[in-house]
Amino acid sequence: MSKPPANSSTNTLIVPQTGTDPATLYQAADKVLRVIVRNVGGPVLFIAYDSNTLAQPPGLAGMFQLPPGASEVFVLMPRQGLYAGAAGAGGMVSIAVSEAIPLTTLES
Repeated sequence: MSKPPANSSTNTLIVPQTGTDPATLYQAADKVLRVIVRNVGGPVLFIAYDSNTLAQPPGLAGMFQLPPGASEVFVLMPRQGLYAGAAGAGGMVSIAVSEAIPLTTLES
């Protein structure tokens, strides 16, 4: 997904093992976005703002570890992406995306 949502959106994605091309969880366009990420698969997920960080066997620098069943909130700046790789087979993530600071609410 590359277009920010008008209101909010949800999605569930398969997350490949690290060392391959990571899953793109979301790519912000021109707005600051809030992305809630929940690990609904079996293995630990590695989350990063830079896809190159996940293209090799994982280290600790530049990534966030999300255990199975856990959720976390990430903020994306305009044109920033969020990527994921799994520590093993069976990686899956559910996301919910919305504007971090809805301007329509502030203007009302």
